[in-house]
Amino acid sequence: MAIMALITRLPCENSLIEKINSLNVDYVVGLGDVECPQFLRDFYGILGEMDNITTMKYLKNTGKLIESSFLTFSTNFSNITITHFPPRLEYGSLIVRNQILTNSPKIVFHGHSEVQKIYNLGLTKIVSIGSGEKGYYVIYDSNMNEIILKRSSH
Repeated sequence: MAIMALITRLPCENSLIEKINSLNVDYVVGLGDVECPQFLRDFYGILGEMDNITTMKYLKNTGKLIESSFLTFSTNFSNITITHFPPRLEYGSLIVRNQILTNSPKIVFHGHSEVQKIYNLGLTKIVSIGSGEKGYYVIYDSNMNEIILKRSSH
């Protein structure tokens, strides 16, 4: 088990990278649209729609691309799920929404959104990480099953 920082929508800016690298966590988990994962300490992640081929190749070639599971996280809508897209109708994915309602995972962490919040969909707790560009990130302690919404000024 571990303490992890979850991020999304993180541009390649030194101040943001330094802030994330200064966190006292075991891993940094990206939920897509992370521009410079190679500069982040202990980074693993999934891809978002804005990630380019260079990012995909870097993650694949270094074994840091999460394709099915990583520690307590999965991408298959079992117990604790990570996904790039939110389960929202306006700007998210209907497929993600239907998977959540069908499988009822305990927690779903998602990227893609600028907004940081926790809400419920059916029996599932949904955690929107919020935009790293705006200083948002989430700390998840898998030992204590604790979720902490954070925002830094960079």
